[in-house]
Amino acid sequence: MLVFAQAGNIDRGECAVAATSTNPADSSNDPAHAEEWDLGRDLRASLIRWLATDRTAAPLVDPKGLCVLGARVTGSLDLSGVRVPFGVRLVRCSIPDVINLSATDVPSLSLEGSYTGEILAVFLTSHEVVNFGSDALSGGQFSASGVVNLTQAKAKFFRFSGGHFHYSEKPRFSFGDPAFKTALFLLQIESRGDVELCCGFESNGAVLLNEAHSSVGDLNCSGGRFFNPGNVALDGGGASFGWVVLGPIVYGVVGPSGFEANGAVNFANTRVRANFLVDQAKFSGKSKERHGLYAPGLSVGGAFTWRNVDLPNGASLELTGARMTVLIDEPRSWPVPGQLFIDGLTYQQFGIEAPLDSPRDAGSRLRWLALQPTFHPQPYRQLAQVLAAGGDDVGATQVRIAAEDLRYSRYGIPGRIWGAFLKNTIGYGHRPMLTIMWSLAMVVIGWLIVRAAKAAAVMRPTYPDNALAAGDRRYERLYPLLYSLDVFLPFVNLHHEHYWWPDADAAGRCRVFGQTLNLRGSVVLYYLWAQIIAGWILSAIFVAGVTGLIRGD
Repeated sequence: MLVFAQAGNIDRGECAVAATSTNPADSSNDPAHAEEWDLGRDLRASLIRWLATDRTAAPLVDPKGLCVLGARVTGSLDLSGVRVPFGVRLVRCSIPDVINLSATDVPSLSLEGSYTGEILAVFLTSHEVVNFGSDALSGGQFSASGVVNLTQAKAKFFRFSGGHFHYSEKPRFSFGDPAFKTALFLLQIESRGDVELCCGFESNGAVLLNEAHSSVGDLNCSGGRFFNPGNVALDGGGASFGWVVLGPIVYGVVGPSGFEANGAVNFANTRVRANFLVDQAKFSGKSKERHGLYAPGLSVGGAFTWRNVDLPNGASLELTGARMTVLIDEPRSWPVPGQLFIDGLTYQQFGIEAPLDSPRDAGSRLRWLALQPTFHPQPYRQLAQVLAAGGDDVGATQVRIAAEDLRYSRYGIPGRIWGAFLKNTIGYGHRPMLTIMWSLAMVVIGWLIVRAAKAAAVMRPTYPDNALAAGDRRYERLYPLLYSLDVFLPFVNLHHEHYWWPDADAAGRCRVFGQTLNLRGSVVLYYLWAQIIAGWILSAIFVAGVTGLIRGD
């Protein structure tokens, strides 16, 4: 039979103690060895239900609630649909049969340090805590040998820290897709505080947190282990929290170990009001299995931190369409080439304060963008925008040109040729002053050629088209530099080309750098034609570059 004993190390309250020791950490209270306990430690599940449902029995329970230490609960505990008038706390108990808490309303519920079978607790309401973990005072871990289902449960806090969960090979209650091998259902739970999956938490099977919501609390997975190889290990898609922590650090406090997942970790369309922290985390899995962090559509109001992360065997990082204010990362935590997915990712700045500073130079960030499996223009535009906003206009231009290199490389040989021309003449419209340099070069070359043509006497006056006036024996003098400018500039008329033109049939000699050169008028003519064409082309792309007509952004 059970006796009441003072257990000062259990919140200094009255607990029914089924063993000789009131110390939860005593080996005699280890539920892993419950088969060795004598019959005197048995507690009928029907007795707990009677206390909860009988109006004459309920007042007999201590105002602090029902607390039992080290008992073996026999039979199936069924409190479904019951409004329990007192808190229920079963510490280091063995409860091998199914626990049914569907639509149960209870002030508080704690199974800390207990060993259980399957738990069905959909629509459970606890006005304080739901504790399926291992409290520091209990001296042992919670362990469920079958699936635990808390879909649409409500509580002030959900505490699973240190708990061990395992999916059921043949579950008593069918729920969801069995292919997920789910160990813990937390679908659409509502918490007014934190949801703790930390500090030694371990699941052998999927943990589903889809559309879970905490009004002011965080999701703390620091030190958690999530194992479901080749499958979904942790899914928080569509959830809403203040912080999400996958690592050992919570507000500067170092946890016992880092976060680890074997399988896919999904936070698609999750809303995080403050920060999303991934630090000292490992996303393991086989090379051909889907594993890594997948967070398309993630929304982070503060910083997304990605540091000290191990991504073995080609683990992925997907942030497609994600939004965040600050991106904090480091090269050693980047995935291998082909496993970074960031098309549509938007951010306002990189981390700038040590030790959480990030690479901010264009070269490093271009190597980061190159980890994507295919080219997408948006990540390059986003990076250029952030660099420009930070004052690095040179780096921003470098990124824009790199994007155009990749864009034109997809268009085959003609596209590569045209892209190379635009890059070298105008920087794809991002360096329009390059056109001025090419124009100056063309004018200088034309000046030298016309000067040589003048010395070789292959330039001829254009009369009788421009015949002298009666009695006027003077003719317009040839100025090679003005002539070259007049030929090159399509929109400017210096009235010099009108008077002189090379004679294609003439030939002569001139000295260039001390060497005698034979020069034919036809060669000068062909060059001047080329210079005229170049003038039109360079002028046109200069205007297009300045106005942004040919920029890819």
